[in-house]
Amino acid sequence: MAEIFNFTSKSEIDAAGNLHQFVERCKTELTVFGESLEWVKWRWPKAGNFTKLGANSRTKDVKDKLDDEFIEFAKAYFRYQQGHKPTGTKNELKALRAVEKALLQSTQRASIGNISISTLDLAAQLMVESYAGGSAYHGGRELERLAVFLTSKNLVSSDLSNWKNPIPRKTDE
Repeated sequence: MAEIFNFTSKSEIDAAGNLHQFVERCKTELTVFGESLEWVKWRWPKAGNFTKLGANSRTKDVKDKLDDEFIEFAKAYFRYQQGHKPTGTKNELKALRAVEKALLQSTQRASIGNISISTLDLAAQLMVESYAGGSAYHGGRELERLAVFLTSKNLVSSDLSNWKNPIPRKTDE
């Protein structure tokens, strides 16, 4: 019987290592939302809840939390972005929920390392289906910001930096 192996490129290894380091540093070094923040919880009082797209964000039902393979990255990204550019709308959560669902639909795994341009396209489509006009646009803008962030920080091996938000801005009428 022939010996076979799955080849993992250096860029994939580097991205996985960078991703791990990013999550760990956000978990242990950042104090955004307070030093007493309970990282292991999926509901962060006065900050945000890591719930699936379509679930009530105030739910306490554990079946509505983001996938275990995705939630650590989601918490890290959310905490990092809110630390660098705090917002009241917290559109990062909209984008993260849509990406998690898109990953599960397209790859059957919610690993952020599996993200691609087509995943982002699907996430934008899910955003349009889930949020009304202006909210969908702002969530799509956050998807674009996420794509640039993932690429610029070498957290994924794909180049997502050219992806643009396809959701049109709601015009004032």
